[in-house]
Amino acid sequence: MAPPPLDPTQSLLRWGIENAAPGSMIPLHEDIKSGRRPDLNTDVLKAIMGTSDADRMNECVKVIQGKWVDRDGTGLGDKDVTIEDKLRAWDDLEMLIEDLDNANDLKFNGLWKPIFGFVTDENDEVALRACWVCGTAVQNNPRAQQAFLELDPLPTLLPLLTSSTISAAVRNKAMYCLSSTLKHSPEAVARFTELNGWDVLNKALQDPSQTLRTKTAFLLSQLISQSPTSLLPILRSSHILYSLLNSLSPTTALPTGPNGDVEAVDADYRDKGLRVIVNAVMGEQEGSEGLTAEERKLLAGVLAELEGTDGWSAEEDLGMSTGEWKDFLGRVAK
Repeated sequence: MAPPPLDPTQSLLRWGIENAAPGSMIPLHEDIKSGRRPDLNTDVLKAIMGTSDADRMNECVKVIQGKWVDRDGTGLGDKDVTIEDKLRAWDDLEMLIEDLDNANDLKFNGLWKPIFGFVTDENDEVALRACWVCGTAVQNNPRAQQAFLELDPLPTLLPLLTSSTISAAVRNKAMYCLSSTLKHSPEAVARFTELNGWDVLNKALQDPSQTLRTKTAFLLSQLISQSPTSLLPILRSSHILYSLLNSLSPTTALPTGPNGDVEAVDADYRDKGLRVIVNAVMGEQEGSEGLTAEERKLLAGVLAELEGTDGWSAEEDLGMSTGEWKDFLGRVAK
């Protein structure tokens, strides 16, 4: 989205400040500080100094809350805030918090709570953007992630993933937010486990949305790779392992699509789901029990179907070397 046109007086005012004689601005500063220059109000000072990102984020949240802010410098007074105004403010906010410093400032400016409050908004477009902003702010940002966790967001996020009353688009963004929240955070994963989050992921693997299933598989692979202990027992007790194995074969997978009419297994999902199983098996210590006989039988059927798929290879589709793939096959054959 193109920025609003700049007021030409801004360049003139900045030029005047930059070219003022040293020390000549001190009396003006004292007058402003003492209140003797009411003509230099906030709007004029913003025109001189420019609007900071912190101010922009605060303005975005005010608009999102339905409060009119003259963000474009049109000079209009109070007016009704439309849903288009709010959605634009969400989009602007998301771009601002892509900057790590701005994301960290959400806590300092007291913006986390009002932003997160919209993830359950009755308007799906608003809820989607709220999840998106939260997920982007905490992604690969430990400070923002910790600030977000202070809200205890998981009891609110997890039900969104299995709700039948919200759109697939909102569920997908909720999963994005959850993935960003759990990444490299033992505290978040512990809370997730406490809330039976693994059972929620099992249900997400059976969602009609193929996108949500794929995002779920990606999150599972991420959780396994960052866990210091084997997650195979948890995957088994939550039935995730069984759901994954069945979902990788077109003969046993639940159809996807709004009407449940897509029976083919998505290639990207298949590879991400198989990678979950590979990571779980390879994360087991040598000599451990590993997969059960029934699980190995289901996996053997999936692997047999893959061997008949033109162009598929573990190296290209799973990012595994020939030696790693042989090691995996050796373990599941035992």
